[in-house]
Order: sequence, then structure tokens, then C-alpha cells
Amino acid sequence: MDIAGLRERILDLQKVPGRKLNDAVCDIIDAGGYSVAVLLDMLPELPVKLQQKIVEKIEDFFYFHPENGVKLFRRLKKALERADQSCHARLLAAMADISEKVEEQDFAVGDLGDQAMAILESDADLGRLSKAIEVLVKASESRSIPFIIKIMVKSIGGLDNFQNYQFVETALLALKRLGGEPVIRLLINPSSETAVRQLRLEWRNHDEKLLNETFSVLQHLDADFAQVMLKVVDLSDFNLPFIAMINEGVSHSDKWVRQTAVASMQKASEALSPEVLSRMLNDSAGEVRLMAATSLGGFSVEQTGNVLEELASRPGESREIRLNALYALFAQKNLGALKNIATQPDSMQIAVNAQGLAALLMPHEDGLKSQTTAYCLAKSELLGEVGHYLMELAEPEDIEYLIKAHSTGNATQRERMIDFIRQFVDKKAGPRLNVAIGRLAEPEQKALRLLMPA
Repeated sequence: MDIAGLRERILDLQKVPGRKLNDAVCDIIDAGGYSVAVLLDMLPELPVKLQQKIVEKIEDFFYFHPENGVKLFRRLKKALERADQSCHARLLAAMADISEKVEEQDFAVGDLGDQAMAILESDADLGRLSKAIEVLVKASESRSIPFIIKIMVKSIGGLDNFQNYQFVETALLALKRLGGEPVIRLLINPSSETAVRQLRLEWRNHDEKLLNETFSVLQHLDADFAQVMLKVVDLSDFNLPFIAMINEGVSHSDKWVRQTAVASMQKASEALSPEVLSRMLNDSAGEVRLMAATSLGGFSVEQTGNVLEELASRPGESREIRLNALYALFAQKNLGALKNIATQPDSMQIAVNAQGLAALLMPHEDGLKSQTTAYCLAKSELLGEVGHYLMELAEPEDIEYLIKAHSTGNATQRERMIDFIRQFVDKKAGPRLNVAIGRLAEPEQKALRLLMPA
């Protein structure tokens, strides 16, 4: 179709019924050739409602085919200047998508700062605001920092919505790029003296007005906002850029912020110092130590094995925290530490849990033998906990071993093993147990059937 024919067809869009307009616009875009170029050139001539519809479809087209927009980048910039303001957010979003394919990034978006700032101050949805922020980062527009933080504050109420979460993640990455580590540290703790000094130092060549505006916005942030930011960091696939935020959270005066920071640390384990890890496990708040013990099981044995073993062995520590430290050592497969703790006399409850977790890490036969012996010798008040690990460890095929353990013990031990075997055949009932029982001698099969439920 020639240019004149295209122009006539575009003008005829004004006559198309609303229900057919989407398809009519898409048909022109799909016509190829100069169709999108002519659409962009004619955009300012058309009614605002039609401009909005055309821009909506152009944005979709370049989202899926950004490479097709490289040669049209200048036309898009011209359309952004001349089209109705209600179209600007979508046009800029399209340009942000295309800019990934443009080799000269500075030429592509470097002079779009004013347009992106205007969108940031508009009522555009979070998806287009995210695209505007991408442009602002590429244009190195640090003046956008206070505005980005304000929008983040408004958006965190709907963080269970994916668009809100995606915006906050985009905004965090942008603030890291535009403002550096002191800005993201101050998101967590606005009163951090070291972060304030660092920001003043790094921004010594910035406009004093921007510095004051940024400080003003940051001072309105609270501990609830800090927790939300750390939760986003925890969920983010891009965790490592935010180590400074996590470290700031660990030192926060609010224990719930510290607890959230601890929960965010596992993905970033390799970048954390031993001093930070030790501080978490010695925090004054039990809730923080509890979360620390849980989270640090995902770190390497070399990083946290010793401090977790010390925490699990600490006589004055609460039972819950010591148990969490044991579970963390189990997550590390730290058999040596669990064996050491199992021999400590200050708390038999901790010792039997350490013994049970160690048995689960041993080769099956060794673990089964160790835990069966522990079950036969345990104090009656701890029998339930020791039995829990034995039940977890024993497989249906181990029924023969359990029967032998029953026959070799004293009267008390035999009675215990009878009770355990009764629970075992109930819990492990099924084809595997039936096959295992079928391999036993007839007297043993008869005895077991008396224990099995009807």
C-alpha cells in the first residue's frame, strides 16, 4: 500500500465502530512496510481517543518486537513531543523497550529525562512508571530519586500484587544505580550516621537542593517500610546488589527490622562477613537470634558451622533457639557438630535432638543402630522425642532389625520396643511393609499380626 493509501486508511479509523477498532488498528500495524511510521507521523492529527487506542497497540507491538522499533526511534521521540499528553507514558514505555536494542544507549534515551520525569509526576500506572524509571536510570537522572521513593511508599500497600512488587524491585535497582549504597542503606535506617556521611561525601558534587529533598523524603520512612524493603530483597532474584541494605537492617534499633534482615540474608551469604554473622547470633532480641539460627543453615559450614554449634551448645540460651540452631546444623549436614552436642550434659533434651538429627545424617544402617540404642536407653520423659527420630529413620524393610533389637534387650527395653513396633506397623502399613513381613519366620509373622490394627 502506498503512503497516500495508508494515510487514508488511518484517517478512516475515525469511522470504525468501537468494538472493531482494536482489530482495525492492529491490521494497519501488521500491514508492515511504512505502516507504523505513518501511524506515528499522523498521530497528532487524530482525535485524542483514537491517539490513545493507536498508542496502546503500538506499545504492545514494540513490547513483543522491540527490534522493529530501532529505525523508528526518532519518529517515536517526535510523536512523544507532539501527541496528546495522555499518550506519553505508553510511548515512553515503548521507547524503553526498544532502547535495549539500540546500540548507542546515550543517544537513544539520554535526552528523555524531562519526559520521563513528567510521567513520574503523573498518575500513570505502576507498569509505565517502571518504564519511566528505566529511562531515568539510563539518562542518569539523579533528580528523580525523591520522586521514586515517594512512589515506593505509596505502592507498598499492595505488594501482594505482582505489578506493585515488580515496581518496587525496579525502583530499588534504580536507586542503587542513581544514588549508590548510602541511599539504599537510608531506606532501611534513615538515621544511620555513617550512611548520611557517606551520602554527603559521594554527593559532594550534586545540587544541594537535591540532597536536602532526598534527606527530607528519607526522614519520613519508618520501620514498617524498612521491613517491607527487606522482604522484597529476600524475594528478589537480584539479591546481591542489596547487601548494604541487609547489613543496615541487621544493625537497626527495631528488632522486627533486624529479624526481617536476617531472613533476607541467605541468598547473599557469600558476600557477608563473619562479623555480621556473629552479631546476628548474639543479638539482644530472642526473635532475631531465632531467625538467625534458622537462616544460617543455608550458609556453608565454613561460614557459620562454628557459630551455630556454639549457639546450640549455649547453656543460657532458650530451648527454641538452641533447637533451631540444631536444625540449621542438620541443614548444613554438619554431622560432627551434632555428634559433639549430643554428648553435652547440660540439657538432655538438646542432646537427644542432636543425636536424632545426627542419626538421620549417618549411613542408614549406622543411624538405625545408633537411634535404636538411644531409644532403648532414653529416659522415659524423652522417649517421645527419641522415638520421633527413630520412626523418621526406620523404613518398612527395617522391621526385621527392630524385632532383633526387641529380642536382645532387657525386660524394660523389650517392652519399649514392643510399643514402638506397634506404632511402626501402624504408621508404615502398606505394600512395602507387607513384603518385608512376608520374609520373616512364621512365628514372627504371627506375633506381628497381633500388633497390627485390624
